[in-house]
Order: sequence, then structure tokens, then C-alpha cells
Amino acid sequence: METGVRIKNNYFDGLKVSKMHLFIFVLVSISYFFEQFDSINFSFIAPSFMASMKVGPIVLAQINSAYFFGMAFGGLIGGIISDIIGRRKSIILSVTIFSLGSILNGLVHSVPLFILARGITGFGVFMMLIVSIAYMAEMSPKESRGKWEGLISALGFLSIPIVGIVCRAIIPIHPEAWRYIFYLGGIGLVAAVLSLKFLKESPRWLVSKGRVAEAEQIVYEVSGVNVDLSDSISTKSEKMKMKHVAKEMFSPLYLKRTLILLVTVCLTTICAQLLSQWQPTLLNLYGFSVKESLTLGIIFSFGATLGQLSAAFFSDKGGRKVPIVSFSILSAFFTLAFLLVGKNFALLAIIGLLITITQTGRSFIIHPYVAESYPTKLRNTAVGLINFVARFSIMAIQPLIPIIYAGYGIPGVYGILTAFSVILAIVVGVFGWRSALRSLEDINEKAI
Repeated sequence: METGVRIKNNYFDGLKVSKMHLFIFVLVSISYFFEQFDSINFSFIAPSFMASMKVGPIVLAQINSAYFFGMAFGGLIGGIISDIIGRRKSIILSVTIFSLGSILNGLVHSVPLFILARGITGFGVFMMLIVSIAYMAEMSPKESRGKWEGLISALGFLSIPIVGIVCRAIIPIHPEAWRYIFYLGGIGLVAAVLSLKFLKESPRWLVSKGRVAEAEQIVYEVSGVNVDLSDSISTKSEKMKMKHVAKEMFSPLYLKRTLILLVTVCLTTICAQLLSQWQPTLLNLYGFSVKESLTLGIIFSFGATLGQLSAAFFSDKGGRKVPIVSFSILSAFFTLAFLLVGKNFALLAIIGLLITITQTGRSFIIHPYVAESYPTKLRNTAVGLINFVARFSIMAIQPLIPIIYAGYGIPGVYGILTAFSVILAIVVGVFGWRSALRSLEDINEKAI
């Protein structure tokens, strides 16, 4: 309630999360829901798609590579665009792109066009994720940034088990029924319309453009507190070209952070995406029926939401560094255990669920960790560049999966994932820094 007295405040830090604040977070979670719906659905669809289109694992690898190619450029271009036109407009644009891309996936009848449509979907999906990471970091109080990232993501990622259940119910109906799943993904356009009406711009982005009065008004509309952000005018930044952002990322001030984040994001992306995109297909090739593979995939997918809930609980503890290391060690342990249980359906279901929990939890602790590590003038472009490299790393490894599987089977694939988690734990444990419970401005006053 406005009193006429403005308090000195660092955006939302130290303020209570209001009902309007929660409503904005829920809007983001709705976008997350459809982003994940359109991202994960192909992993469930893939076995039926291969039979319908009469293609093998090599074509599947090409489709996944195209998807990650689109994601790479979606993250890169999305980060740049959002620093120019703002976080709000960029979120709306990205949701529109991946929703239309999903509909196109269902309409096309040739493999080359399907690959193109999958690339468009990947572009929109990752553009939305990159922009929302920065948006959530900038809109959340320092006291609970990790908590809200985890909780809102958990709500949105409920789409993963839901899409698994929907696929198991619809796909067996008809050889071409997989197309209906892509049409359902187009419902994400509803999230774009809601965001157009209700989503607020990031006050930090507005201040970076010199629009302090607008930023103060949005903080008031969201929190009900009349604030004075005049001290933040020093954070106003010139428009930076991508080459200047890259140069600053690799300057002495940020070089250590950038290198560690590149290794961290690349390894966690490879681990998480290999599982989400290939697991049902690998299980099918391993000897399980399509229905059994889909059932296991559904069970594993519940781990995404559970992982984000665990991230919400642990993310703000140990400065983010400790939970990242802990989740990595647990992920390596469970991935190794997966190799030891053979084709025991029940044990595979339990261990696969635990792998998904630890991998997803780690990913959503790393999300705010990356966004916190750069100032506003660099944040979205830097996050986009790092994830651009990470998506290229997963795109590059896609063609190797059929080869690794052919030579070493599931132990080969899961052995690589185990090694990557161990390396990630060592890198962050030895060289990482603590960023939780600190204002974004304080974290970036000097690189640690």
C-alpha cells in the first residue's frame, strides 16, 4: 500500500513475495509447461515415429542434432534479443515460436521438413528457457532466488509426466497418432496471450536502459512497496554488441567464471539431454517393448518435477556450490547403479527415477548460478553464449550415441554419463564460488 514515502531498495531484495509476484511466477511456469511439453514429447514419440516414417537410429540422431542446433541459436539469439527489446517481449516471442513449431511438426510428411520443423521448435524452446532464467533471477528476492526458480520450474515441468501419460494413451491408437501430440503442443499459444496481457518487464532491464521511473513503478505494482531505485542508475549500461560481451566474458575479471561455467553447463547439458531424448529409444533397443519403454519413460519423467522441488529446497543452501557438487555425486552413483541391475523392470524404474531427480535438480541449481555470475549488461547475452556452446556440445555427441550403443550397449552410454558427473563435481568443488543469498549487484561488484 502506497504511503507517499519511498524506501531505498535494491529491487525486490528484502521485500515479501506478494500475490502479484506469485501470479507472475505462475505465468512463467505456464510457459515452462508448454516449453517442456514441446521439448520432451519427441523422446516418447520417437519409437512410433521411426516405425511410421520407416527410419532408423541414424535419422533419429539427425533429428535430435537439428533440434539442438535450433536450441543453440535460440539461446544465443534469444539472449541478444532480450537485452535489446526486453525480457517480457522475448518470452512472448519465444512461446509463440515453439508453439507454432510444434504444430508444424505434426503437419509435415517428409523427414527433411520434419527436421526443419524440429529445429524451429528447438529455437523457440531454448530462447524461452534462456530468457526466463535471467527473468527469474532479476525478479526474485536475493533471499530466495533458487527457491523460486525450483518451485516455478517444478510446476511447469509437470508437463513431462503428463506428456508421457498422454503419449501412452494416444500413440497406440493409430500409426499416425503421434501427430496429435504435436498439435496439443500448439496450445502453448494460450501462454503467449496470457503473458502479453499480464507479464511485467524486469525492473533491472529497465534501469539498464535508463528507465528508472518505469522500473520503480513495476516494483510498486508487483510488491506494493514504493521504492527509490535512484542509486541503481549507476548500473545503466550502454548497448553492448555480442563481440564486446564475449570480450568482457573472457577478460581477466570474468575469465575464471566463464571457463568454469562453460565446463559445468556443457557437462550437465549432455547428461540431462542424452537421457531425456534417448532413454525410451535406448530401452526399446535394449529389449523392452514400446509400451514398457513408454511406461519406464513416464516413471522416470516424474523425477523432473521431484528434482526441481529438491532444487528449490537445497539451491539457496551452501552458496549453490555445495548442492551442485552433492547432486553431481549422487547422479554419478545412481547412473553407475543403473548398469548393475540388468533388465529388472522394477529396479530400473526406481534407479531411473533417482537419476532424473538428481540430474534435473542439478540443472535447476546451475540455472540461477549462471545468471547470477554476470552483471545486467552482460547477463542474458552471456547466458545465451554459454548455453549456445553447451547445445553444440550435445548436438555434436548425438551421432556418437548409436555408435557407442552398437559397440558397448547401454553400459557404454551410461558409463559416459557417470564420468561426466564425476568431472563436474570436481570442477565445481575445487574451482566454483558461492553466490546464493547475495544481491546480483554484490556478486558482480568483483569476480571471485
